[in-house]
Amino acid sequence: MKKLFAILLTGVLALALFACGDKDKPNDPTSPVSAEDIGHWDGLNSNFARQGSSQFNNATLQAKEIDNGLALFEFGLMEGSEAEDHAVDLKIPGVLRIQEDLTGIYESIGEDGKTAFTILFSYAEDGRTITVTHTGEIPLNPDGVYEYADYGVECSEGTARALVENLPTNATSLSSNLSTYTLHYPEESVLGYFYPISATLDDTGAILASFVVTSDLSAVYRTDTEDEIPVLIHGTAQDMLDRQIALEGDDEEAELIGTLPALPAVIADGNFLAPGTKSKLVLESPWPFAISFEGLLSTDDSIAAVSESGEITALKSGSVTITGTLVVDDGKTNFMVDLAVGSEGGEIEAEPELEEEAVG
Repeated sequence: MKKLFAILLTGVLALALFACGDKDKPNDPTSPVSAEDIGHWDGLNSNFARQGSSQFNNATLQAKEIDNGLALFEFGLMEGSEAEDHAVDLKIPGVLRIQEDLTGIYESIGEDGKTAFTILFSYAEDGRTITVTHTGEIPLNPDGVYEYADYGVECSEGTARALVENLPTNATSLSSNLSTYTLHYPEESVLGYFYPISATLDDTGAILASFVVTSDLSAVYRTDTEDEIPVLIHGTAQDMLDRQIALEGDDEEAELIGTLPALPAVIADGNFLAPGTKSKLVLESPWPFAISFEGLLSTDDSIAAVSESGEITALKSGSVTITGTLVVDDGKTNFMVDLAVGSEGGEIEAEPELEEEAVG
């Protein structure tokens, strides 16, 4: 069995663009760099594999442009020996600064305040390769030419921390200049897509801030708000509304429907209402995101009517389909739900059809 030793390069070598505190942030968020200034880095959201990688010596790199002339990255490095059945795994997450010559630079500052190492990134204009070189000491060598492997990046402990800690302090409340803190990453995701992260003060253990980061790093929400309504502090809500989850099991329903929205619009009291009762459309979600609706329609207003705010009034026995557009922050998706109105309680025989598609 291969012996694997894992290292997350964050400890003694405090990553300058990954560390807590305003002074270490790679760019002043009040002076944003335009998309024109960062050229072909704009929209970068891919993962790469180093040329010449093998089973016991390989390297991957994922990178995502995140505004203000910055790009999030994470190296996954492994070196070992098949003969000795031994390997060392190193993760290097951080945020690089895109320079005027369109190269990327990342500097790690040691505890003595001096530069421990520097990594340079040369991103080809065709988006196919990133050439990496470094100076200084790193336990495993990240240098090489990384070729495009696939679109998208994945959330990890390192990338989530790097992203949250490099957002504006006025959005996160994270500043080691004011107090030292620790970020806590969950062992498991929620719905296979959301990662709740909390920051606690080192001296008291009190919660300083709470966040939710999506697995594709497309959005960061602040969740410790006074009204408990999450606030979008980075990215877009569109990707989470587009997110689909596969139904588990091999039954006919799973095969027929295939996937459902991770965050569907549903009727709060279920899909069977008695005449004369009311309900409302809500977002089925682990967090109470602020929502609104557009273009709500019922196929038969004499059976059940729906208001602009999503309130449903059941009037007489029958079945209707309610359609409309769900809005969460800057994201929109079309949806439809079926509703049965009857004199007796109980579930309708067929499960309601739930379909949503993104609005371009």
